[in-house]
Amino acid sequence: MKIIDIRLKQSEVDMLCSMIGKKLIALRHDEFQFTPTSSQVVEMVTENASYYLYSFTECLDYYGTKEDVAVWSISDDKLPIIDKKAFIKTPVNEVVKGITLIQENQRLFENGKQTYDVWVTRGIIFEVGDRQIAFEKDVWFSEEIVVHRGYELSKQFSPAGDFCEHWDSSVRAECSREEVDLKPID
Repeated sequence: MKIIDIRLKQSEVDMLCSMIGKKLIALRHDEFQFTPTSSQVVEMVTENASYYLYSFTECLDYYGTKEDVAVWSISDDKLPIIDKKAFIKTPVNEVVKGITLIQENQRLFENGKQTYDVWVTRGIIFEVGDRQIAFEKDVWFSEEIVVHRGYELSKQFSPAGDFCEHWDSSVRAECSREEVDLKPID
């Protein structure tokens, strides 16, 4: 069985935890055209630092074939790509009350035997003021980061059941999600 884990690393989760209780001044991202997406990066500007959510492709095993799969990372390092962007600034000016990670587990069974156990961070939800801001990894291969704003945003994510569709009849797919509430770093 192949185990693939492309969830955020603990050091990246710790960066998110450090944002809880701090003021999120603004988001910087690509201008939305037809969908609310930003390609490869969203910058989160807090009262004392900037953090970057990156989405870059890596060549990985994608259920038996090598594919370019988008992998998320969080960093406080500003990569050169940022200066090449024509970002717009979306003011937030609210304290981050909480952050929730949407972690997804995808399992594949071929002829009754489990062949894949895959973990991915599907999304990040920020509680700010009386609303939420969320980032979603919608499509495996896309470097686009979907930006949601509003309420109960985990319900707006692509359904977990989408993974289970379109497999050969000898393959059974399962997918589950968990919401992990992060704790502030003392």
